[in-house]
Amino acid sequence: MFIGYLKNGFEDCLEDLTNKNPLFDLELLKQTYNAYPQHCFAAYEESKIVGILSAYSFEKYLYINVVEVMDAYEDVLKRLISLLIRNFPEENILILIDKNKSQELESLGFKTHSDFLRFMHSGEAVAFNFSNSTAKQVSGEHYDEVARRVDKKVFNLCREDYIKSDCIFTNSLKLSTGYGYLHSYVVNKRFIKISPWIMDNEAFLDAEKLLRGVLYYRGLKKIYGYAPKNIKEIVDLYQSYKFEINGDFKLMYLRDKPNIILDNLYAI
Repeated sequence: MFIGYLKNGFEDCLEDLTNKNPLFDLELLKQTYNAYPQHCFAAYEESKIVGILSAYSFEKYLYINVVEVMDAYEDVLKRLISLLIRNFPEENILILIDKNKSQELESLGFKTHSDFLRFMHSGEAVAFNFSNSTAKQVSGEHYDEVARRVDKKVFNLCREDYIKSDCIFTNSLKLSTGYGYLHSYVVNKRFIKISPWIMDNEAFLDAEKLLRGVLYYRGLKKIYGYAPKNIKEIVDLYQSYKFEINGDFKLMYLRDKPNIILDNLYAI
């Protein structure tokens, strides 16, 4: 087995991983590799990739945004993350990981920042009004301006490049009101991911409008997002629109704890 930097032409080596996980985020991996190839690593067994990791560089930390390992190679998860740590020994690192795998990261020095849930909408029709007036309210006319303001408040750092370009895909749907923004994109033929979705304080009604918007425009596919587990208002909103809990996750960090305001983070 070879474990090292992700090589060009990696898409042809990912069949086993994409078959294993229908939510495997190939487009996000490709976009991150184009922006930060030095943060992308893989484990190769002959011509197949059996484990992969990519990380996006923010102002104060590296965020591991894609990590996937075949079940038969469980030790590869720690080996990939250890490789990232060795290559960037001074960097803070942040990762959203399945709760069942969190103990492996604890052995590397990671600590839990907060608990998250994955919410999944089946594509089943939800009865609600979505008028032309509401469509105009969430049209995203001032998306960049609003996103820059509320995003910085929640993450306590400037993520302007990420918001404007690095998390934007050709199939992105950008919705916003004056009090928050919601970005969604196509993961594959079956799934839509909400990421990120951030609101101002006390902007529950606007958050509901944005959720209605993404369901209205994207509702024929399954839609999912990762949200804080212990923020009741956010959990209740998802569940009121027939999103089901589809997994437990932990947001974990290595070295300095990031200052993230969870009350306003509707999807990471």
